[in-house]
Amino acid sequence: MTESMGVVTYYDFGLSHAETPTQALRAWAARVRAETGVIETMLFGEIGRPERFALVETWADHETLKVHRASGAREEGSIATGMVAPPDERIGEPFTIETARPAGPQAVYVLIHVDVATFELGAVGDWLRAVSEAARSAPGASRYEVWRQVGRPNHFTVIQAWADRDAYARHIEDAATRAFRDKVMSVKGALYDERLYHLLD
Repeated sequence: MTESMGVVTYYDFGLSHAETPTQALRAWAARVRAETGVIETMLFGEIGRPERFALVETWADHETLKVHRASGAREEGSIATGMVAPPDERIGEPFTIETARPAGPQAVYVLIHVDVATFELGAVGDWLRAVSEAARSAPGASRYEVWRQVGRPNHFTVIQAWADRDAYARHIEDAATRAFRDKVMSVKGALYDERLYHLLD
């Protein structure tokens, strides 16, 4: 059985160009969405940081993603206008995934990059599964999935969607979330990076 593949790309622009890339990024997301083998494409704008964006792609399998990358398709040149760093792309394999439920117009999306010490991978995997299971049954949860980065098995991307800011706040204060954060802090390899977004397209 083939497994889906996930790609998360982060885009950072200068404050003076915060509005410039939106149209170009929407066009790029639409182009990716139309390709064969892509399951889902979501373009996000970071809440409180209008100059930062993220594009999340889910592909049917490794082969379709490979074909896409080999095709030479790239973001339009206009996206680079005002960019303060090259796009940061993370390719992942499913670690713990469930079917997402529809999210409403007030939904808050969360992307978390988790980097941990390699000698604790077994324990970290158990912690991620436990917090995922607890979060999926929480009020207001519509998505909670974890991808493991290809080539870096100690790097994970967590993708969440909550009905609104209140639902997200309750999740942050939940005992299972706090226990997970406590454990991860003891083995983290880099800053626990959590960013909140709204869906643009």
